[in-house]
Amino acid sequence: MKFSVVILAAGQSSRMGRVKALLPLPLGPEGANCSALEGLARLYRDQGVDRIVVVSGYHAEEVEAESRRLDLVCTRNPNPEQGMFSSVCTGLSRLADNPDSSESEAICITPVDVPLVRPLTLQTLLEEAKKDLERFGARPPVLIPLFAGREGHPPLIPAAYASHILAHNGREGLRGAFSSLPRRVVSVADAMILEDMDAPEDYERLRRLALSRAVLTPEEAWVLLRQRKVAQKILRHSQAVGEVAARFAAVLGQSRESAGEAAGCSPQLALVGGLLHDICKGAPHHELAGGDLLDSLGLPRLAEIVRSHLDVDLPDEAAITERELVCLADKYCLGIRLTPLESRYEEKKRQFRDNAEALTAIEAREQRAQKLAARLAAECGQSPFELARTALASLNLNEAGRH
Repeated sequence: MKFSVVILAAGQSSRMGRVKALLPLPLGPEGANCSALEGLARLYRDQGVDRIVVVSGYHAEEVEAESRRLDLVCTRNPNPEQGMFSSVCTGLSRLADNPDSSESEAICITPVDVPLVRPLTLQTLLEEAKKDLERFGARPPVLIPLFAGREGHPPLIPAAYASHILAHNGREGLRGAFSSLPRRVVSVADAMILEDMDAPEDYERLRRLALSRAVLTPEEAWVLLRQRKVAQKILRHSQAVGEVAARFAAVLGQSRESAGEAAGCSPQLALVGGLLHDICKGAPHHELAGGDLLDSLGLPRLAEIVRSHLDVDLPDEAAITERELVCLADKYCLGIRLTPLESRYEEKKRQFRDNAEALTAIEAREQRAQKLAARLAAECGQSPFELARTALASLNLNEAGRH
């Protein structure tokens, strides 16, 4: 589906005291700082969008200079004091004047002060919009992203409704224009749709949040698992693996810090990696399919964990990370039941006792898992099996999937 984008950057920024579009955030390559406007342009261009219109108003010279630097079309709202809806109309009018925009089937409207939206939100909205075109024909709904019961940005608007919005009298802004249109909310695994920056303290919060944009929170992971319709049995196992991996990470991090070293691993990342490790269970080579899925959603750190959860071969000089902890946790959890590594692999070896090649591969995996468990025990001073027992004993697996 082809879509166009209107980025609203005409505000006065009175509470912020600085031009929001130019505020630096770590949204560039390898986490480098770039302007909020550049971060949004990268987001949409990475989705194949080249029809992006920026609306300036207050601070027009600065916003337009940055737009030129980024090779973005910019149009000025002559009356920005009339509010955000006037900027929406300015942007839609400029799109209507662009012959290339006639190819667009939908339009995203996004304020520049909501800059952390993830690629997965856009992909979810576009997938749902495609379904709606087939389901509703000429009158598909406006799609509003939703997280934790709250609506966020950006709405995805069928391009055919642009003239309706331009004819609206402005009462209640864009929401008022939507009131006579079909609309529906779409759950997305992205709390960033709710994060805006109006004041300096908001900006500082978003700077911190931007550093973890490529990793989901547990709450976001549960939304993604529900969207993928993962079976309840897999959800319970995944919760068990996540909790065990998080316990490993917490104890390992404490041990390292006690020795005066950096923790080097995050219990939350280990938890989320465990939750998502079987997200494509049932597909051929489900670990690779899961990694590819998460890569496509802009979550490369989680993709690496999921892609490696069946087996890892960690060099002696390399540090244990969340990737290895999820892999080991998966070995201790047979479904939701705690099992020693020996028992886990004995079952596999019995299953393939007549297949010499498979048996050799299983024995090699067992040796790597035992070596990893020994390294973890040596570094944190506790038995991984007992740590796993503690994690599972405190876990209410009847709650899996109810998040």
